[in-house]
Amino acid sequence: MSGGNKEIDLVDQWDQLSAALGARFTDGAVYSAAVAEMRSVTPTLVSVHDRGELRAMAALASRRVGPVSIAKLMSHGLGQGGDALTTDASAARELADRLAERRQILHLDQLAADSDLLGALRDDPRWRVHARVVSEIPVLALQPGWTARDVRSKRTLSQLRSVRTKYETAGDDVRFELLQTVADLDRRWEVMVGVASKRAESRPKWDQWLEGERGTLVRAVLAGEARAGRMRVLGVTVGGVWVGHDIAVKCGTTWARYLTHFDPDHARLQPGHQLMVWIVDHHDELGVDRIHHGRGVTPVKKAWSNGELMDAFDVWAVPDTIPAAGIVLPVITGITIGRIRAVTALKRVARRVLRR
Repeated sequence: MSGGNKEIDLVDQWDQLSAALGARFTDGAVYSAAVAEMRSVTPTLVSVHDRGELRAMAALASRRVGPVSIAKLMSHGLGQGGDALTTDASAARELADRLAERRQILHLDQLAADSDLLGALRDDPRWRVHARVVSEIPVLALQPGWTARDVRSKRTLSQLRSVRTKYETAGDDVRFELLQTVADLDRRWEVMVGVASKRAESRPKWDQWLEGERGTLVRAVLAGEARAGRMRVLGVTVGGVWVGHDIAVKCGTTWARYLTHFDPDHARLQPGHQLMVWIVDHHDELGVDRIHHGRGVTPVKKAWSNGELMDAFDVWAVPDTIPAAGIVLPVITGITIGRIRAVTALKRVARRVLRR
């Protein structure tokens, strides 16, 4: 395998590969660029090419701890998980080789069990890997022609329909609105922030994802995905007032959910379930055959999923190209079990190496 195609910008190739694979938006160029802007960092792009064709890509942010460097995917720590892009297992193995040559410790959070990169790291004798399950990923697979009746019970759907009818009888029609363009986003952004803020009043501070720098991140991601034709935000209104939304990105044929919020004053409407009914009922015209709920299980996600939950791992991987590789992984294992701060523990390892 050789270097990149000089006629096509690497970021353009990255975006094309992400689209071709139907990869989750957190693994693409738009998301990484927005995170880089928020964190004021310059991503390191590690790529694999074959005759000018991009086969694998990892966007990393690095931090030095003494004589060693820890590399993380750009999506690290933002609750969405992430992965490298790889066309197949062979490309993933080549990427693992490239990463080993960089002599960096990898810390990958919420990496899906079916990750080609995770498989390559585990199979490569040059890498020592510690992986711990930290969450689960619910997914709903849809067949052509399916509606909500093929996913939920008749009784459940009747109850949801009854609630909508009660609202409409009171003069408050329940309607759904799909946002797909930057103009749509600009028109509805402030009401989306308002609903998210109301929801956050009764939730931990981390739930305030549409405010501050994280709100800037989300809006930048959505604007970029809208320009690429992939943003999908489904809102529900009551009497013309926006009361909830499901923020997603269409990744290939997958509705990849990002964030969801609803006005607690309309909890009896069960907006999360109502939104899912609409998405499933319209999935054929949306060009969607899969709903990826993201990391973590909630009642709505569990109710609207089928098949087995997929594990998501917190992964530490140490290549044999760094000094004292055999010492580092046991220390990291202690971190995950004993909750020792990673930086503190790795500094201890660094001191031991320097005393040699």
